[in-house]
Amino acid sequence: MRRAFEAAATFIAATVVVFVITFALPGDPARTVAGRRQPSEATLRAIRQRYHLEEPLPAQYIRWLDRLVHGDLGDSYVYRRPVRDILLEALPVTVTLLAMTLAIEIVFGILIGTAASGRRGATFDHAVLIGCTIALAVPLFIVGSVSQDLFGVRWRILPVAGTRDGLLSYVLPSVTLALSGLAVAIRLMRSETLVYRVAPHIRTARAKGIRPGAVTRRHVVRNALGPFVAFVGLEVGALVGGSIVVERVFNLPGVGRTVARAISQRDNALIIGFTMSIIAVYLVVDLAVDLTAMALDPRLKTSGQ
Repeated sequence: MRRAFEAAATFIAATVVVFVITFALPGDPARTVAGRRQPSEATLRAIRQRYHLEEPLPAQYIRWLDRLVHGDLGDSYVYRRPVRDILLEALPVTVTLLAMTLAIEIVFGILIGTAASGRRGATFDHAVLIGCTIALAVPLFIVGSVSQDLFGVRWRILPVAGTRDGLLSYVLPSVTLALSGLAVAIRLMRSETLVYRVAPHIRTARAKGIRPGAVTRRHVVRNALGPFVAFVGLEVGALVGGSIVVERVFNLPGVGRTVARAISQRDNALIIGFTMSIIAVYLVVDLAVDLTAMALDPRLKTSGQ
């Protein structure tokens, strides 16, 4: 119940912040809607009346919040269509991209991080740490451009743009988007498993003659998954932001590219609708992460965290 109230309060606070920041952007939305370089004052006045842009900002916020509560994200100024329909059309591409990215981060983050902790101080461990540092330092658009040039143009191994090749089209974008998050996941899993490898109950399990692989899987990795699950929940929000860059680089017709265009075209309704949808998804994912963490570590149920 406490978490539910916190989520509701966070959502309401986010609506205020997002609404104010969006309408503080430079430019006149009415001129964007008009679609002409020099619209007449009568045209601008009619547009402002239609979209209630002449009302004070608090009144616009109340009107918009009422529609939002009823599931109405409003109409796009530029596309002249409901925001919900625009986002739903672009959603499958973004969901596929995010799902493949998370799969890469989770699977390889656990495997490489656990393997590196088991070889602490060895060449493999040093190579992993150096690779993670480089991955965190390189911007997304550089990784995307270089991977397009190497794997698509020179070597012709993978497609570099669009979605015509099915899931194969998402390989380069998902690897690009996953790179920085994977580096964090590996380092997090490595540090957590290092802590549990020297824990008393792990030494007891080894003393009983349990095979090292079984000890690692059943005790070390399981105990280290609590912080890792929390990281995955936070990573969802970061990936959504990164998808805007990646979808533009690889020309994917997803939500990120749609919103990037909305920002450049000053389409406030689409910007706000996208942002609030992401915030709602993030709050739900955050709650799911908490429940998963409790299932992995029952002590959290009584810790008050």
